[in-house]
Amino acid sequence: MKLYCSKTSPYARKVRVVAHELGLSDLIEEILCDPFDPLPELLAANPLSRIPTLVTEKGESLPDSTLIIEYLQTRGRGLTALPRGSKRWSALRRAQVAEGVINAAFATVIEKRRPEGIRHVAFLDRQADVIRRSIAVLDLEAAELSNEAPSVVEITAGVALAYLDLRMPYIEWRKGHEPLDRWFTTFALRESMVATVPPPG
Repeated sequence: MKLYCSKTSPYARKVRVVAHELGLSDLIEEILCDPFDPLPELLAANPLSRIPTLVTEKGESLPDSTLIIEYLQTRGRGLTALPRGSKRWSALRRAQVAEGVINAAFATVIEKRRPEGIRHVAFLDRQADVIRRSIAVLDLEAAELSNEAPSVVEITAGVALAYLDLRMPYIEWRKGHEPLDRWFTTFALRESMVATVPPPG
């Protein structure tokens, strides 16, 4: 399998963490690329020019992290399945809130790449508010996050918080959120998280 990715992309890191947890990393060739200056092979696999994109052994292209993770879970074992019944919806909601943190942080990074004079300040403020509200929700539900065999919920939350540390440390998400901080401090030590730490900067 070939994974077109970036070491700093939170979406790619979700996939890379899942691959480690499932014991599939050795089956995946990581091809580093920039979706804003895409390789021809990336465009051939994904006309959207987005990362991560996975090309399976059969040559099938999977152009989205959620889709890739779903596929990888058919190839290996190691993630905790989401609960059934009413608890399933609360777990999925937590995953969506954590994904929202990633989306808002990534949108902030992209907006800040624009020249300072044309940055949309109101947009940046809105993303910061989204992140702060979402962190508060995750903190209230930190007791529901496991540090044993994780599910996609914990992986999404862990990658989201790590991305804030990388790109938006000024948010200081730990302040006033001790339960979430304690959970993340332990989760960040998992082998899959350590193996996928992005380079600084």
